[in-house]
Amino acid sequence: MPASQDQGSPKPGPLPGEAATLDAELGQAVEAAVARALGRARKASKDKVHGNNTTVSVMAVDARTGRILVQRLSEVPLVPASNLKLMTAAAALAELGAGGAFVTRFITDAAVVNGVLEGDLVVLAGGDPLHDREGDGSLATWLDPLAEAISAAGIDRIQGALVLDEGGWLEPGPGPMWPAKSQYWRDYCALAGGFTANGGCFRATVTPGAPGGSAGVVLRPRHHGLTRKGSVTTAGKRVAVNVGANRSGVTVRGKIKASSRPYVAEFSHPDPVELFGHAMVGGLADRGIEIGEGYRRERGVVLDGAARMVAEIRTPITSVMRAILLDSNNPVADQLFLATGAAVEGSGTREGGAKAVRTALARLGVSTRSLVQVDGSGLSKANLATAQQLAALVAAVIHQGGAMRSAILDSLPVAGRSGKLASRMRGTVAEGRVRAKTGWVKGASGLSGVAETTGGGEVVFSILVQYPLVDGLNTAAWKPMQDEICVALASWPGEGGGR
Repeated sequence: MPASQDQGSPKPGPLPGEAATLDAELGQAVEAAVARALGRARKASKDKVHGNNTTVSVMAVDARTGRILVQRLSEVPLVPASNLKLMTAAAALAELGAGGAFVTRFITDAAVVNGVLEGDLVVLAGGDPLHDREGDGSLATWLDPLAEAISAAGIDRIQGALVLDEGGWLEPGPGPMWPAKSQYWRDYCALAGGFTANGGCFRATVTPGAPGGSAGVVLRPRHHGLTRKGSVTTAGKRVAVNVGANRSGVTVRGKIKASSRPYVAEFSHPDPVELFGHAMVGGLADRGIEIGEGYRRERGVVLDGAARMVAEIRTPITSVMRAILLDSNNPVADQLFLATGAAVEGSGTREGGAKAVRTALARLGVSTRSLVQVDGSGLSKANLATAQQLAALVAAVIHQGGAMRSAILDSLPVAGRSGKLASRMRGTVAEGRVRAKTGWVKGASGLSGVAETTGGGEVVFSILVQYPLVDGLNTAAWKPMQDEICVALASWPGEGGGR
């Protein structure tokens, strides 16, 4: 991952905290929205959630002047949930440049005789999620050119093994303060590591057949190393398909009605490195390159001086921004977090990633005080950030301009139009004007981004909420509150607009 920086990028404007002017009318609108939300939460929770046990933090800043418009408990560290993905994405772009890439290298010190590599082919971990948000999970996008490159090197068969060198990358495992273990099979809990495939997930596509007969089940990646269990029949009046995977096997079973459209489900593999190994060995074999000893995992492989590169997989980091910011894909975000740590700190670990993000935030002029980051996705409740930091980050992205601005802002959900904001703020002045990252884990909700105002300006904002663990409140209280605040921000006429 070569580091590079955009040349001539403008410096960030005044940071939140440097200005002191507040907009009284906007402040009143925010307080009214917060009061209504707390009232709804109290009613929905039967008095379990109220203003004394809930923190609502808001920061809103005029992106052009740096003038603070609203500042409500904005320095209180709260669980940011998926709003943390903004930091992960911006840090990678700041440190690696818009031309940065995940690079997975295939090297060897063995001789090639009559098309046979008489030894091992070593793969150096690069953290590439090998994820195509518009693909089918087959990995053909990477396997086809990889097979061609290996063949171009004169190799038709590998006598030894595909050696996966995990180097200084972390051992894949659940993060601290993750959801309950019963959820680990879900796609949003897929593990990250130096190697993975399809973001560490299976994609199962179930297509109904003739009534009473078997349904078609396609599981990708095709080669995954687990025992296949279960079957799906074409029967019933609804779709009732169960999926999951653990060390004992991968399961797809149930029923699908005959008139149903194909059912697609994604769920995690228990070990992303094992998935990568099987997918590579099997995928290359399908393309005519046999690997005699399969694959094995090692760390710190030592090759002699004759080592040379046979092939590489190079995936631009900009290609995963929509998966991270629009789709809120957790494992892909975690892969980028670890890869940034590997490139900047030489360590593809949680600690390395966190240090790299802090370095990037300092470069962007964003304070890291009180920041706690243990993953790149925001899935862990151990993460802490402030609304002030998130608003400052969005402001820095806007002022950087160029590739960073377009990579992030063009990948964010748009109110009333796309992603998890597609059905929100429709029919309001905020529709089409607000681009923001949503976020939710039990007990925390967030929305951070930028609102294009009716006055022609831009307001960067962050809204974070932390509350007792009561189900249903994000929909009942916090999302409507966030939307109301965004409508008020989008309606702001700007400097000289009568306020």
